[in-house]
Amino acid sequence: QGRDLEKFADREAPQVPIINHPDVRRMLLWMKAHVEGMRSFAYYTVRCFDKLANTEKAEEKEHYQGLVDLLTPLVKAYCSQRGFDVCIEAIQVYGGYGYTQEYPVEQIARDCKITSLYEGTDGIQAMDLLARKLGMKKGKVFLEFLEKIQKTIAHARKHEALVPMADRLEAAMNTLGESAIHLGRKAMSPEFKKTFAHAFPFLEVMGDVTMGWMLLWRAAVASEKLQEGAKKKDVGFYEGQLQSAKFFINTVLPVTHGKMASIQDLDGSAIEIEDVGFGGV
Repeated sequence: QGRDLEKFADREAPQVPIINHPDVRRMLLWMKAHVEGMRSFAYYTVRCFDKLANTEKAEEKEHYQGLVDLLTPLVKAYCSQRGFDVCIEAIQVYGGYGYTQEYPVEQIARDCKITSLYEGTDGIQAMDLLARKLGMKKGKVFLEFLEKIQKTIAHARKHEALVPMADRLEAAMNTLGESAIHLGRKAMSPEFKKTFAHAFPFLEVMGDVTMGWMLLWRAAVASEKLQEGAKKKDVGFYEGQLQSAKFFINTVLPVTHGKMASIQDLDGSAIEIEDVGFGGV
């Protein structure tokens, strides 16, 4: 649908599939990166549950219990919100057709929306993360979470092509740590109401950094498979993993940095506005 951008001025040029259009490719890659990252995040969380259930060592039980407690509100709220966002983006890819019942994506979007509402809305999950989970064991669990990200970053740096991505993720991880400390302090101050107005934005940025972690991890594995000589039928898949990580880390994480700066500024407009101020003219 539509002419190729390179031949846009040629009225005789043939119509091309929409996947040829740069904006559609951007949307598709945005969806792909988020789906792959969320899938790995969900698998990793379940793995922590399995480790907790099957280890008999007290130290390991304590470690995985902490991770399960920390990650549960994050995987629930972040993935339910971004899953819905992926569905909305899919409707946009289809254009007007995506809005009609002729295509299943509109039904999928409505079905997906409920996940951010039941078992505690995303806002409740975010408050749980900020109020109870970040400060567990005086922040030790959160630091262990960051250490796991750092381990993946160190592993990725063994692959030259992944070094720039590893550097960007590390910068985002460090800023996330600073934001967590800042909010933790403010939550115990007279400004606690303003702090909790930023609970969900913080959950979102923590989720973004987690996505970067998962995608860089996948990219490191893909790089190793390609270096070992992957089967021809698998090359496209592994190269796609590299592009997913590159796209997310280079285009989404910079926005995440901006969100973290906003969180640290701790704007209080949502608390300061009078109730009547929410109404129309």
